[in-house]
Amino acid sequence: MAEFGWARSRGERAENEGLRRGAWYRVVEEPGKPWIVLDVHQVEVRVPKDNLEIRKDRPKAWSVVHEPHLVCPGCHKRQHVSGQPKDVKCVECGNSFGVDWQDRA
Repeated sequence: MAEFGWARSRGERAENEGLRRGAWYRVVEEPGKPWIVLDVHQVEVRVPKDNLEIRKDRPKAWSVVHEPHLVCPGCHKRQHVSGQPKDVKCVECGNSFGVDWQDRA
């Protein structure tokens, strides 16, 4: 399957389509239209491009959502943290990732 990139909700705009704030989803179709198709928990969902932040590569750092809540870039699990740690281990998937404190979703 071709890799088209990754996308997440821009603020609250795409949450009505079932996206969780801060979670990145794999783009499965980009038809050259004003919308793209995302894989949202193994369901293909069509979302307007204007409601999304889109990037080519899979994110490798936690997204900050309503500090101090983070979203794991691996499994999308939300996790509470104290302070502003540089790295956090996910209690769900067990992977460790850096935290991009500048990346507030």
